[in-house]
Amino acid sequence: MKMLVKSILASALLVTAIPSFAGLTVGATRVIFTGDMKEASLPIMNGEDSSVYLIRSWVSSDNAGEKVPFMTTPPLFRIEPGQNNTVRINQTSSNLPQDKESVFWINTLAIPPEAKVKSENSLQFSLNTRIKLFYRPVAINKPDEVKHAYEKVTFNHAGNSLVAKNPTPYFINISRISINGHDVKEGYMVAPGSTVNIKESASSGTITWQSINDYGGLTEKATAKF
Repeated sequence: MKMLVKSILASALLVTAIPSFAGLTVGATRVIFTGDMKEASLPIMNGEDSSVYLIRSWVSSDNAGEKVPFMTTPPLFRIEPGQNNTVRINQTSSNLPQDKESVFWINTLAIPPEAKVKSENSLQFSLNTRIKLFYRPVAINKPDEVKHAYEKVTFNHAGNSLVAKNPTPYFINISRISINGHDVKEGYMVAPGSTVNIKESASSGTITWQSINDYGGLTEKATAKF
């Protein structure tokens, strides 16, 4: 029996494992949508010599049942070899909190053309690349505060856990964590006014961390005692 298995792979890291997707790239690791913007844009590039893809784009939320106040255009388009295109993100509702950031996901699903000759038990892959979409209200869109927000994270013990607390109105992506000179493999995103438990901890000592900035790069190191 002939069977065509379609598998959606949700991690962009799988690009290197699938040669046919090697030249298809998304031109950012995150998008910041400020409250005074009419729209934001995300470039999509097909750097391959021969492969054509159908791209489906949409914005989603990790919160089940949440109505997403953003839409993408075009929601579906064809991208030819060597072609660039742009996905535009528009806000459809103004009901988001105005005193803190909100986060969503921009999805770009790349669907390759079906093979002209299908072999038995053939395997066709689609690749969904997800990047974060941060909504930043006008009232907190203060570049200097955004730049130094990660330095305001505090660390304290609660039972056997090391707790990171974010007192700012911004999402902080803690990365490159080192506890008493020991590197922590995981990174953590701390929501505004929230806490997360860091799995690897010690009873006391020094923690050093960096954060991912608006451009997808790393901030300078920050250090704190706990």
